Amino acid sequence: MRIAIIVDTFPSVSETFISNKVLYLANRGHQLFVVCNKKNDALFNHLFTNNKNVAVVLFSKQKLLQYLSLHPGESIAALSKGKDFQKHIYKKFKINTINDCNADIVHFGFSGIAVTFLPGMEDIKAKKGVSCRGSAEYIKLLAYDERKRLVKILFDQVDTIHCVSGNMRQTILPYCSKPEKIFINFPSVDINKFERSSQHSTHNPFIILSVGRFVFQKGYLTGLLAIKKLKELNKNFRWHIVAGGPQEEMIFHINELGLNEHIVLLGAKLNDEVLELYNEADIFFLPSISEGIANVVLEAMSMQLPVVSTRCGGMAEVITHGKDGLLADVYDSNKLAENLLQLMDNEQLRKKLGAEARKRVAEQFNIDMQASKFEEVYKALLQ
Repeated sequence: MRIAIIVDTFPSVSETFISNKVLYLANRGHQLFVVCNKKNDALFNHLFTNNKNVAVVLFSKQKLLQYLSLHPGESIAALSKGKDFQKHIYKKFKINTINDCNADIVHFGFSGIAVTFLPGMEDIKAKKGVSCRGSAEYIKLLAYDERKRLVKILFDQVDTIHCVSGNMRQTILPYCSKPEKIFINFPSVDINKFERSSQHSTHNPFIILSVGRFVFQKGYLTGLLAIKKLKELNKNFRWHIVAGGPQEEMIFHINELGLNEHIVLLGAKLNDEVLELYNEADIFFLPSISEGIANVVLEAMSMQLPVVSTRCGGMAEVITHGKDGLLADVYDSNKLAENLLQLMDNEQLRKKLGAEARKRVAEQFNIDMQASKFEEVYKALLQ
């Protein structure tokens, strides 16, 4: 199959699930075209060296000028749009760029990107799919009536709708007139890559690790309140946070809560660097208030790290409390602190939950299973 994936930036450090999907479908012999605004050349060369089945197609200014020279009639017709001239012609150019891939399947990586192609979606000459992953559905659909209207139109025009969890499916159902279009395919990881390189050993100070951007959905303020309770109990620990984005607000709260000695902001890290941090941590901590399913939790579980998470989004579909991780309600900093403390004080429980977590990921969140599911859905569309 020829498959076009539409995203903003490729590859992206914070969107490993897109890179994984492209890599594993390409390794199965499919031709992948990633159509995007920006390309990370260094990361692309690291992940896709000599992979002839993966090509990046950019919405570049050079290609836009070439399109305008070859389609003068489009430019003249677009003038009738008045002040929306530029937006109209650029949208036509983007549709044309996608069609030039001659793809069998065009899959939008996020619903927020897909709605920007309305109107005009019907001009794409391929079967169309879209993924629903997180804040674009949990938050945008609550906040903006216009987004609700556009998503309903989008779901009518695409041929298939991918949800990352059962919870996500329930979230989008009110906006979908044909629920049979929806399929669930959990985020997944390469369990061979995310495998411990050494046995667990308790660190001094104890290391709690979180990975995720500095945005409100990640629940860092709730996390800080839980961490403050550990400090009040005179626990010897460090909370290592791997996160890109503005740090000023986080630094302010850390200072106000008197947690400077207990929190280390590591900035953004490449995948291989995060892998090493998993090896060095004692607990993985996800205090989020909104997630589809957090890929970083699957990675940590595959690394046999015990996880403390909120029950946000689809996380309760990944973790069974007390069996392969510990859960708390969203915003419940007291329970999060209690769960962290329970693991800090019980090495045997950490090992038990970590081993069960690895088993859980291997059985239900393995990247080979995810690639097979996408193949199955795409082949069915083409038939």
